[in-house]
Parts: sequence; C-alpha cells; structure tokens
Amino acid sequence: MHYRNWIALGVLAAAACGGDAGDKATDTAATKASTPTVSPDEYRKAQARIADSVLNQIKGADAIVKDLGKGYEVGSVRLRDSIAVLATKSNCFLDGRQSDPYLAGTVSFYIFMSVVGTNVVRVQENATKWTSTAGNIVNSCLNVASKNWTFDPSFGKPANYIVQVQFK
Repeated sequence: MHYRNWIALGVLAAAACGGDAGDKATDTAATKASTPTVSPDEYRKAQARIADSVLNQIKGADAIVKDLGKGYEVGSVRLRDSIAVLATKSNCFLDGRQSDPYLAGTVSFYIFMSVVGTNVVRVQENATKWTSTAGNIVNSCLNVASKNWTFDPSFGKPANYIVQVQFK
C-alpha cells in the first residue's frame, strides 16, 4: 500500500508538471511573437538617439548663470577645457560606463575663484543631466576627484563660475 501512495503522488506530480510545461511553451511563443527582434547595431543607434535627446534638454551654462543671478559667470573656454581634461583623466566616466555602457550626460561644475586661485570645484548636481542613474556614480567620483583640482588666478578674476562638460 505504501508503494501505491508513492505511485499515485508521482502520477499527480507528472500531470501537474506537464500542464506547466505547456503553459511555459505558450508564454514563450507569445513573448517571442510580441517582442520584435532588434540587432545590436539598431540598439546602439537607439541608445545614441536617447543620449542626444537628453543632452539637448540640459540648460546651457549661460542659462544656469542667468538663473543663479548676480555674482555668477560662465567660465572661460580655457577653464572649461582644463576641467574637461581633468575630469576625463579621473576615469569617473569610465566607472559609470561599467554600470551603463550607453551612459552619456552633461556635467555642470561650480568653481569659486579667489584672488589666490580656486579653492572650490564641485559638480553642480541640480544642473547636471545623465541618461541613467549610473551618472550618480560619475557625479560622486568627480566631486571626490575635484577636491584636488586647483587653478591659479590666470584662469579668471575672482568670481563664481559655471562650466559644462559633456560625456558621450
């Protein structure tokens, strides 16, 4: 009698599994029919379009300075380019790309220039835009790296500056 119970349970289990397998096959077929196939090249192009649309939505440095009001200026091309080189050398963007290989964004930096040079360089997070939350990794890394960046007074008169750097 003990064997009969085991056989009965085995038959019931097999019947139950057989029904699930059919449902899974139907679900998989329905998913394949409703999901279009996209080539890797088409996917990269779609991600590039998304990145371009995000980058085009960010306010320019001029608009940010205008919103901040008196006491702020757009940083010189020399200051912007120097920060771009330092930001690139920091590998912060590469760290973000490890989480999202299609990451792109625009970072706005705040720079305080005194008569002896800079003593504050940081990411202006409310004026920074990324295609994904992986940009937060980049922002945090850049804030740490920028603590060591200094610029002498030849980069500008004493003022608060905003410069933007694009990563793509």
